[in-house]
Amino acid sequence: MKLVHSADQDPFPTALDALTFRFEDVPRLLRRIFDIAIEGYDLNRSQWRLLAYVLRDEGMTQTELARSLELERATVGQAIDALERKQFVERIKSPGDRRVWRIHATAMGRQLVPELRETINEIYEQMFAGFSKQEISSLHGFLERIMTNLEE
Repeated sequence: MKLVHSADQDPFPTALDALTFRFEDVPRLLRRIFDIAIEGYDLNRSQWRLLAYVLRDEGMTQTELARSLELERATVGQAIDALERKQFVERIKSPGDRRVWRIHATAMGRQLVPELRETINEIYEQMFAGFSKQEISSLHGFLERIMTNLEE
């Protein structure tokens, strides 16, 4: 089945245009909601995401974090610096290579998680209200397939 036709056959905007516009609208709105919800924790979205990755996989290097987050190493370095100033993470020299610094969550960073988790879960509840677990699973699969298609 051909989804896209020539310009003279499709009106503008097409149904696929409208869908793609929605793909852009959702993250923009979600960013705004996240920013408002977590501003009281002295974190921004990027810092929360980095902290979540550090908590999930303690001891990653800045380069490994950048790769996992699909961000530039310098951008991740700035976020680590900010989290370190706030005492949510710390850099610890790798015992195997003194030139390498590993990123770990501090006790203060870990203490932040339960309350922050509750706040974020409230956003997820709002976002997925009316969805069944199966629908969420299907949506995840569809988005993964779109990502795969775009990466090819």
